[in-house]
Amino acid sequence: MDDVLQLPAGSGHRLLLNGDLDFERAERIAAALQRYAGGPVVLDLSRCQFIDSTGIGVLVDALRSYAARGIEVAAVRVRPAVFEVLEIVGVVDVFGRGLFEIVLDEGEDA
Repeated sequence: MDDVLQLPAGSGHRLLLNGDLDFERAERIAAALQRYAGGPVVLDLSRCQFIDSTGIGVLVDALRSYAARGIEVAAVRVRPAVFEVLEIVGVVDVFGRGLFEIVLDEGEDA
């Protein structure tokens, strides 16, 4: 199974994180995220239901790297549990709430 899938996205990249962002997969995911150097990047986190501290580091490093290179980035379809972790550790405060689009699980209220 590929850890990151590239989906059609016009002039940029839509990257689907294919599973959780944790210690076991962090190195492979970090390498995959760094391969995309041009155009806007959309990180689709819809299949990520868990993120640990190593995964948070990978995400923060990727976001900083994209910003340093002037690459626009958005994290979309973020599950509420993952977003809550990112809020608690301050990632949302550092990068701004507007970077993240939350998707609600079925039956969940906004």
